[in-house]
Amino acid sequence: MMRQKLFVYMVTVVLSLSALGGFSASAQSPIDGPSWTLGWATDMDSTYIVDMDLDWDAEGEIVVFVENNRMAQLELALEYEFDTWVPFTFSGPDTFTVGANGNETFTIRFGSVADEDAREYNPNNSSLLTVTAEEKVGDTTASTQEIEGDVSVPKIFDLRPEISLPEEQLFAGSTIDFTAHIVNNGNTKDAIKDASVQFRSCPHLSLDVDELANTVVDPTDAQNGKDTFVTLTLEASSSQPSRVCEVTLSLESEGDEALRSATFEIDVKAVEAQEDQSSSDNGVQDGDDTQLTEESNSVPWLGAVEILVLLGLVSVCRRGTHEVE
Repeated sequence: MMRQKLFVYMVTVVLSLSALGGFSASAQSPIDGPSWTLGWATDMDSTYIVDMDLDWDAEGEIVVFVENNRMAQLELALEYEFDTWVPFTFSGPDTFTVGANGNETFTIRFGSVADEDAREYNPNNSSLLTVTAEEKVGDTTASTQEIEGDVSVPKIFDLRPEISLPEEQLFAGSTIDFTAHIVNNGNTKDAIKDASVQFRSCPHLSLDVDELANTVVDPTDAQNGKDTFVTLTLEASSSQPSRVCEVTLSLESEGDEALRSATFEIDVKAVEAQEDQSSSDNGVQDGDDTQLTEESNSVPWLGAVEILVLLGLVSVCRRGTHEVE
């Protein structure tokens, strides 16, 4: 009898402990039960490129999802961090709430910074963005998740020439040298794919620009780039008349294949005006010499005639004298 009572007592204790254990597990299930997930809604398998144009205006957005598989609401605190400096602004929510068994998204948006700053970032690099989400229960962090993705900017190309002319005069039949500053206003190295020149109303000018092809140009005044200067020779043929000539130098970018140019004016003086003046002076001098020669030669010629006339008169006079005798 005593053994039966002891057996019943032990069974009762075991069942009570089992019931208490089940209650405890059930009470903890909202926290320790099914998990929540933080992830990218935007494809971040490759580097995300923030949109940026020639005016250095940046825009774009990355979407993040949070899936909550629990029976209770999920409260998150969010933080965003790049491992290096980035040439754009970014913003996203500081907190985020997802209902029970819910799947919600939030957005990280990008904006512009100063133009000079934007050009300092090399688009061949990328920056690692880390999004951290902390599950909050009151003031306590219950769990933490984070995701990472690479972000960068596009390559911007803006290659163009700037011309500096010397003070010396260009004459027909001569040449002058001038300097072309090859300016790269983009954010990455570029090169001259092709160069060409056009002359307006002055077909007798020539400029050799073949040496410009394949010239590599660093970003100007950015990323410690070196300036690129090229000396070019402008030649005017001897048949070039006096005229103000318009010259256009065009460069084709290897990066975006765009053609950008610079136009300048050059005053060309013809040499024939000096030659005509010299010829005119020589003609006047030659005429004076001829006149002087003729005048100097006329004196002895007139003297000879007079002598002959006198001799004839003498001869006639002598004959008359003989006839009288």
